[in-house]
Amino acid sequence: MTDPISRDTLAQLVGLTPRRISQLVAEGVIPKLAHGKYEQNSAVQAYIAYVDGRSSNKDDPDKLSLEKERARKTHAEANIAEMQAAKMRGDLVEADELKSALELVMSEVKTKLLNNVPTRIAARSKAERKEAAIKSIAKEEIAVALEALASTNPADLVEDC
Repeated sequence: MTDPISRDTLAQLVGLTPRRISQLVAEGVIPKLAHGKYEQNSAVQAYIAYVDGRSSNKDDPDKLSLEKERARKTHAEANIAEMQAAKMRGDLVEADELKSALELVMSEVKTKLLNNVPTRIAARSKAERKEAAIKSIAKEEIAVALEALASTNPADLVEDC
């Protein structure tokens, strides 16, 4: 092991500024012994390895960026093709179509439960005086409405959209 050298001396050896040496130390490229001291051989060898790796094509940041962008584009195009195929198979629907279909289904639920059921309960319970009998009629009418909703095919409601 040689005697430790200063940052300024190391900078002169490798042809960099002292500031750049500090940056390379912060990046973990050049090892540091103590405050402002470096082991000459290991510091120079680390810098040479850094420059050698940086100059190879596989580590070229522009090339990496271009390769990443091409991969991202290819991935996006594949996703679009998969979505188009799923839509053609009927496995994928547009959000607006789904929203319209849900609005129709909810409208049907509202009509059956809020409009039809109370009317039917009122008509059937006019002659009843006992609370238990009225509750029974209400449960029966709600069950009938729910069964009708359960047997309704949502696709039948949406076909007219």
